[in-house]
Amino acid sequence: MQEQSLAKQNSLALFAFLAVELVLYALILTTGGNLLVAVSYISIVLCFLYALFHLKNAHRLMVAALGFTVVSDYFLVVCQPPRQLPAMIFFLIVQLLYALHLQRKPRRRPILVLRIALTLAIEIIALIVLKENTDALALVSVAYYANLAVNLLASCLPTGRDPRLPIAFLLFLLCDTVIGLQVASGGYLAIPEHSLLYRMLFMDFQLSWFFYLPSQVLLTLSAAHPVKPPVETTKSDGA
Repeated sequence: MQEQSLAKQNSLALFAFLAVELVLYALILTTGGNLLVAVSYISIVLCFLYALFHLKNAHRLMVAALGFTVVSDYFLVVCQPPRQLPAMIFFLIVQLLYALHLQRKPRRRPILVLRIALTLAIEIIALIVLKENTDALALVSVAYYANLAVNLLASCLPTGRDPRLPIAFLLFLLCDTVIGLQVASGGYLAIPEHSLLYRMLFMDFQLSWFFYLPSQVLLTLSAAHPVKPPVETTKSDGA
């Protein structure tokens, strides 16, 4: 009876969480100004609080990553003007925490090698391409992006797979691709204002949040409600 009552409470909490996030998502996509800032940040704080509420049975590294996401978004969403460098430093920590969570799965050493190699390679490419425009923000951002991309790949591997994670990291990657191009167009890359890409990046629509909040909700659900590993069966002596 107690287990049934607890399961009912968890189901109600999950329903309430998803319902509130859906309302906030609708507001993010249809509002602006101070209201947009408030509902955007509240939606991310709520993700962390929901995961924290389930901390006893949650993936704790993922809960920690959601906590650092709250800090990152404070610098990007709440601070005016946004403080991009500290935000990206904390977002890099977020991806490293997710990496540690994914790395705990069996047979993930090749992913670790790929992570280090890709991060070094993309840093070198950034130095070559940006030249005198290279700064701390660019270097931290490309390291973050490389780790996010590898996290997406690692989440797709069959061992211990959670089907929510590949979708979450893909949406995360799409969000940061949009933001990265928006930032780069202001100082690192020359994107013509008449181009389709420029119009997509700067249209009157929260394209980055269209991808971002669903990614955070999926990561929260994965953290708070882990996929149970399959039960291993052993053959009897007579088999």
